[in-house]
Amino acid sequence: MVHFTGMSFKSFVDAYKSTYLLQHQEIKDELQKIGAGLEKMEEALHCISEMKNELAEKEKVLAAETAKTDYAQHQVS
Repeated sequence: MVHFTGMSFKSFVDAYKSTYLLQHQEIKDELQKIGAGLEKMEEALHCISEMKNELAEKEKVLAAETAKTDYAQHQVS
């Protein structure tokens, strides 16, 4: 049977508290990193969406210009 004195129990509680606070801070830091990563991913998704819209518009312009070029080339031939 193990006997605890008041001081040894206090030391145990202090060590447990210290370990708990350290682990809590590490988890909190990881959570912040994950949150920052998610924000960057959301921002990237938004940028990709904008780029897709721009690409669709440019493809329309390219198709129109290609048609004009084909017509002009046909006229020259």
